[in-house]
Amino acid sequence: MIPSFHDHPLLSVERLSLSHRGGRGLSAVVHDVSFDLDRGEILGIIGESGAGKSTIGNAILGLLPSGFEQVAGTIRFAGEAMETIDPNDRVWLRGRRIASIFQDHTASLDPLMSIGRQLTETIRALDPALSRKAAKARAIELLALVEISEAEGRFDAYPHQLSGGQRQRVVIAIALAGSPDIIVADEPTSALDATVQKQVLRLLRSLVVERGLSVLLVTHDMGVVAEVTDRVVVMRHGQVVEQGFTPALLDGPQQEYTRRLLAAVPRLRIGKTSAAFETDLRSDAAPVLTARNISKSFAASGIGVPFQKRAPKRVLDGIDIEMGRGAITGIVGESGSGKSTIGRIVAGLERGDGGMLAIDGRPFDVTVSAHRNGLLGRVQMIFQDPATSLNPRLTIGATLEEVCRSRADKPAGKIASGMACDMLERLGLPAGFVNRYPHQLSGGQKQRVCIGRALLAAPDIIVADEPTSALDVSVQAEIVALLRECVEQDGLSMIFISHDLAVVQELCGTVYIIKDGVIEDFGPPDLIFAHTQNPYTRSLIAARASRFTL
Repeated sequence: MIPSFHDHPLLSVERLSLSHRGGRGLSAVVHDVSFDLDRGEILGIIGESGAGKSTIGNAILGLLPSGFEQVAGTIRFAGEAMETIDPNDRVWLRGRRIASIFQDHTASLDPLMSIGRQLTETIRALDPALSRKAAKARAIELLALVEISEAEGRFDAYPHQLSGGQRQRVVIAIALAGSPDIIVADEPTSALDATVQKQVLRLLRSLVVERGLSVLLVTHDMGVVAEVTDRVVVMRHGQVVEQGFTPALLDGPQQEYTRRLLAAVPRLRIGKTSAAFETDLRSDAAPVLTARNISKSFAASGIGVPFQKRAPKRVLDGIDIEMGRGAITGIVGESGSGKSTIGRIVAGLERGDGGMLAIDGRPFDVTVSAHRNGLLGRVQMIFQDPATSLNPRLTIGATLEEVCRSRADKPAGKIASGMACDMLERLGLPAGFVNRYPHQLSGGQKQRVCIGRALLAAPDIIVADEPTSALDVSVQAEIVALLRECVEQDGLSMIFISHDLAVVQELCGTVYIIKDGVIEDFGPPDLIFAHTQNPYTRSLIAARASRFTL
């Protein structure tokens, strides 16, 4: 039986407890959680990694992985206990009445199918009686609804031909295909830059207002909670710490854990000086990295129309960067601005079309591969997603030892093992982690291993590409502190690529603002953020500004 609406909350979670059955029996994951979601409301669930917030979202969707059990409590949709609903009816509910938006828009879309085809297949699966022509018209209507420009022209585009923000909009359009009552959005903006994030959040809010939707927003980002939610539930270790209306909870948290969580949020300081700025003013080191007139174009690819006929796109156009030894230099820009491409060229993972790159005065030809020009090994990368950066078949110890053996001095087996153990101690990880596999570590622990792997390669420069954007605020603060400590102790230099202005201000002595492959602005973050007259930089600051701006 499909529930109908009466005087009940749209969604009610009552004393819910979930456990996971493993080799040692049941272990509690969520314990005695209760909250309601009303029609036309955005309810945020916030907490650190492992708090159980995504597990609750999956339980509501009926997508709990194998091994999870609901041991107590109930989930009611429009007053009807979902566990009593016929399994076939519950499948019908998913997509039509309760839809989902997940964090990784890339994984949510099939790279071999155009976005139009993916939308029309979803629409026809939810309404088999609809003709292909009507489904296509509905798909274009949905693309326009989520503010995809040139919706009809983009219908035949493939996911790789869209920016990250556009792909997330397509995922939202797919979620809306069945005209649901509830959307469960699990970290829908964590991988997006500030301006795109603000656009997506505004879109979600407008859908709530205009269509009467309700949204359960799972996130670790306090800025997102402050921006868009009506009420918020704070979770820790599978339990509710406190909940209430968003303004009241953020202005006057009752629990110490909530206060610590709020204190860990990086603040964008306008007109105040950071420690990174003071360090940069004292630095008179000679440049360790010089990049001049770096350019890069990408040829349009794919079989979509009309995008396949486009001329090569200029991604970088005459980029000049200089960085001193021991400095941390930030590169900031929106999705598609070219900031990651700069990092990949400096690291030798991407060839440039032209320009000059020099490390400690030694020039490298960026138009040839790093294997041939001698750049390989001089620069190491730390990537955004630590889970995909580590080989799942290798233990942590084997991963770190492999890097040691690739060094020029090629230490023997026992020495390499000792170096790996020493690095784990330096990273604040237990020695027993040498025998663990990546899936047995949290996101923050995996990112620490990635940092250790980069350090063991003994590079001159580290390029950190969005290394904290997928981490919760407290872990993010720990990783930022660890990166600063590594640069200071090892005499390294670092390029820190990010879309978070507050983290860049905290960590970097100089920042380059990139837009469409061109440097728009550069200088010490404190001066830039307080006094810049550049319209683009000011738009980035405005997009990031919130109650967490000082």
